[in-house]
Amino acid sequence: MEQYVAGLEQTLQQVLFSNNSDQIKEATKALSTQFFADANCVPALVHIIQTSAQKEIRQLAAVELRKQITNWWAKLDLEVRTNTKAKLLEIILNEQEPLPRHSTARVIATVGRIEIPANTWNELLAFLFQCSNGANAGHREVGVYVIYAIFEVTDAFADNLRQLLELFNRTIQDPESQIVRITTVQALGKMADFIEEDQKDEIAMFSELVPHMVNVLQQCLNDSDEESAAKCFDVFDTLLLLEIPILSKHVQNLIQFFLSIGANKTFEPVMRVQALSFIMWAIVYKKTKIQRLKLVGPMIQQLMPIAAEEEPEDSDEDSPARLAFKVINTLATNLPPQQVFPVALEGILAYMANADPLFRKAAMVTLAVLVEGSVDFIRPKFNELLLIVCAGLQDPEANVRRAACMALSSFAEEFDEVAENHATLLPLVFNLMNEPTPEITKQACNALDAILEGLGENILQYLAELMQKLLIMLDNAQGETRAIVVAAIGSAAHASGSEFTPYFPEVIKRLQHLMTLHSNEDELMLRAVSTDALGAIAAAVGKDAFRPYLNDLMNLAMQGLLLDNTRLRECGYYFFAGIAQVFEDEFSPYLAGIVPQLIASCQLDENTTRFDNETGDQDDIDGEDTAEDLNYVFRSAIADEKEVAADTIGEFFQHTRTAFLPYVESSVKELVNLTTHMSDGVRKASCGALFNFLRTFYKISNPAEWKAGLPVAVPLHDNVAQLNTLVMPSILSIWEDEDDKMVVVQLCQEMVETLKLCGPGIVAEHINTIAEHLNLIFEKKAFCQQELADDEGLLDEDEQAEFDALLISSASDLVGALAAVLGENFVEYAKIFIPHIAKYYKKSKPTSERSMAIGCLGEIAAGMLSGVTGFTETIFPIALKGLSDEEPEVRSNAAYTVGALCQNTTMDISSQYPALLTALYPLFQGQNLDNVTDNACGAVARMIMRHPEAVPVDQVLPVFVAALPLKRDYEENEPVYKLLFQLIQSQNAWCFSNMPQLLEIFANVLSKEDELKPHTRHEMIELIKALNQQFPAMNIGGSALAPYLQ
Repeated sequence: MEQYVAGLEQTLQQVLFSNNSDQIKEATKALSTQFFADANCVPALVHIIQTSAQKEIRQLAAVELRKQITNWWAKLDLEVRTNTKAKLLEIILNEQEPLPRHSTARVIATVGRIEIPANTWNELLAFLFQCSNGANAGHREVGVYVIYAIFEVTDAFADNLRQLLELFNRTIQDPESQIVRITTVQALGKMADFIEEDQKDEIAMFSELVPHMVNVLQQCLNDSDEESAAKCFDVFDTLLLLEIPILSKHVQNLIQFFLSIGANKTFEPVMRVQALSFIMWAIVYKKTKIQRLKLVGPMIQQLMPIAAEEEPEDSDEDSPARLAFKVINTLATNLPPQQVFPVALEGILAYMANADPLFRKAAMVTLAVLVEGSVDFIRPKFNELLLIVCAGLQDPEANVRRAACMALSSFAEEFDEVAENHATLLPLVFNLMNEPTPEITKQACNALDAILEGLGENILQYLAELMQKLLIMLDNAQGETRAIVVAAIGSAAHASGSEFTPYFPEVIKRLQHLMTLHSNEDELMLRAVSTDALGAIAAAVGKDAFRPYLNDLMNLAMQGLLLDNTRLRECGYYFFAGIAQVFEDEFSPYLAGIVPQLIASCQLDENTTRFDNETGDQDDIDGEDTAEDLNYVFRSAIADEKEVAADTIGEFFQHTRTAFLPYVESSVKELVNLTTHMSDGVRKASCGALFNFLRTFYKISNPAEWKAGLPVAVPLHDNVAQLNTLVMPSILSIWEDEDDKMVVVQLCQEMVETLKLCGPGIVAEHINTIAEHLNLIFEKKAFCQQELADDEGLLDEDEQAEFDALLISSASDLVGALAAVLGENFVEYAKIFIPHIAKYYKKSKPTSERSMAIGCLGEIAAGMLSGVTGFTETIFPIALKGLSDEEPEVRSNAAYTVGALCQNTTMDISSQYPALLTALYPLFQGQNLDNVTDNACGAVARMIMRHPEAVPVDQVLPVFVAALPLKRDYEENEPVYKLLFQLIQSQNAWCFSNMPQLLEIFANVLSKEDELKPHTRHEMIELIKALNQQFPAMNIGGSALAPYLQ
């Protein structure tokens, strides 16, 4: 045995200290094949840890012993195991060096994971309590550290939590050793994972320790002990994620404490960043508590001065200022904008007036990060805010102008109103593009790109100047700016459509060259963006102009897929999807080469395994290298690629239809697998693609028109039904456990679109499950709404974050769609949903929620047909009140709801018509939103058709007809023209007296292809022909209607 031990120690020395790589390989192999192939390695390693004079050898021996315990422990004799346990406790008390001591502690934890559950090491806990309570600080450090190490790998002490919390109450206040106090904090962080929700006493005991944990962190900061402070920060971050309310009663103090660290310039930036990171995650996980305590305003007031600090030159480096902006953005996206934006705007206005350009820059960036999550709230103040941005764009300081470009980009992405202000904004942006500062040029191009996306035909007046400028920049710009210029060219093509064709030759020769680049990362980025832009350009110039270049560009894009660059593959997929949309069937020959690449992208593994070098500091390494202890590194770039691949698969089937059928089975298999992916973007894309498959299969199945109601009157085609048996269960399965609101929003939106196209057959077998999921959302109890409740329950407030409101809105859209496909069978579900939806219409609710509520009630009234009768007395007063709402979109939805209710209820509400007509009359005059008058026309038409005797038709018609033709909501053309046809056919006197006016309206709507449904168009033309025959004096043949008489 002595010779074995000596040989083992010598081999360990070779591994550690040899400078010869061959010797190290040989020694490592010897360890594996000679020494560790024998159970004697366990007592031998224990002996080396106990006797070696070299701390490095002692540590390595302990690391290796931890692995071998797992392999050999059960095969050792009882005497050897007993002796090993005793020696380990003796060794750790005598070890003076931290690293070997910590590695030995982990050996004890590994043995404990086996022995404690078997009740064969009962003396261990007593030993640890004795050490932790002892007079010797070193022994206390050992005791607490071993407990920490055991909690890292096992729940073996789960039955002793109360005793341990009592112990930690003493050790966290250790009068002598900061190490004991810090290790206690770490141990508490690990222990917290094992406390259950029903262990109220343990939770209360733990909660009482939080102020002491704060004191330990404060001392680490005061001592400039960054390493220990980082360990404490990690523990606080861990406690935030737990469902048990350990931190709940301390949230206010913790927010203030961590904000004070973030604001303290005497601390190192890395410490301040960690403190602000805690604040950011506290907003996500403790949002209700923060809202309840009204902390939002004070938080913003303390964050903005941090945001005004200098930022490092490296754009990838975190800093207090950058974290402050992230925290403000997190506030904006997670909390009601009513609580966030007014306080922030006050600071923005003050900072814009500050002589220090850092404050003005902070104002601009703050405005940029506030937009997301505050869009609806900001919209009424848009013009005021745009003036602030314009001031920033013209600021004398370059950093402020750059930040103002960022703010403008944020506005352009969210507000159509930006494009409407093109005459003011584009000259300012053009000026900034001419600046010599590359960063300003880059951000100005970004802003331009965002504006162009929504500019539409307004781009035409700028197109010549714009393209001249962009082509010059494309030829001369460098690096990232050049890529942004390419993206802007793509956006210009998208906005200008066929008017882009004259610039196509100059653009294509440049971008085709850029698609050949591959020498370095910058070139690959430029190649990727050029590939993406050409998809938009193809859609603009059309297949005839693009066809001569198609094959060469497709080959270049397919070659790009093989260059092992995820961004290039993403942009290649965007390009292929765009080309498929333009060329449709002509794209089919390329499917065989591309679809396998898409499937391969879906199958990529973004979990890369990293094995740590065990000879370094092992403080933060879990146990052995077993499957459960591997460190996984999530590669988000691959997740992004999967997201785009899933989208592209859906679009390929949509555009190539039957040509894609050979790939459907393999594609669906991958898409279903991706619905459970860890990335929310991938889950959204895969769900969207699956619904796209359903819709495409339905379209190519030559379906008869579906009919509302259950049982399903018009069955789905077998192929659609078979696919649906895969898709809907997958969708409903992830919905139940989905923790991301935007994924659920996507599910609802996709289901709405699919129901409208395919009818009730899609959901016939799943109605109750869908209704249950929707009900949970309205009750704010869905899995993705967990953070809406704290230990005191749900907040009873009208204000909510806009993303929370979007979830409710999407759920209400799905309720409306279900009503449409179920018809009168929706009655039982209406009893559940109408009370939920009705409560969102009250004055204290924001515009978007009032509009959503009345709109949904209108969809229900329209979809349920006579089934709405039992809900008339609930819906009618809400709709009537909505007609006089201060916001036009609410008035518009209220008018639609009034019309749908009047049309379908069997309850006689004609006695209410005078009040309704009085409320509707103002909607025919001076409305800023065209939909308002359009829906008012629809409402009046439905009222007259339902109860003509209750309406003074001759008095109403002049106002009604003066509002025609409809301007925007062409769905309302159905009741409008149905009424006019009936009145004309019954020879209404007013109609015949005003026939020239009516015929002019008919000519107007017939001249536009998309305003009338085919059957209404046909009926109108037949009516015109009949009038022409019966009343030649009308001279219809000599009017604009003559072509329709053929």
